[in-house]
Amino acid sequence: MSDTTLIDLTPVAAEKVIELADGVPERAYLHVFPAGQGCCRTMYGLAFMPEAGNDFEVFEAHGVKMAVANETREAVEGVAIDYVETPQGEGFMVMKPNPPGAGGGCACH
Repeated sequence: MSDTTLIDLTPVAAEKVIELADGVPERAYLHVFPAGQGCCRTMYGLAFMPEAGNDFEVFEAHGVKMAVANETREAVEGVAIDYVETPQGEGFMVMKPNPPGAGGGCACH
């Protein structure tokens, strides 16, 4: 397991991941991955997985074991994960602050 933290996982998000995993072996790792292109930026996905093979970089943050596929490392590096509760609902917020190429020519920025 690497000491490098590629992803900024907040303590609140970590607490929620730990609650959702709750000792279930199939939820040993939180897999973070690019899940397509949204308006001007990459969208990210989260999924639990039981194991992480040699093609994954594994690291831990706030007691959560996370796995990132080696082939998507660059796309995922610097991602921030938080858990938010608002009057509209609650859930994980996954984004990459200051993505490369942000700004200029995009209505989202």
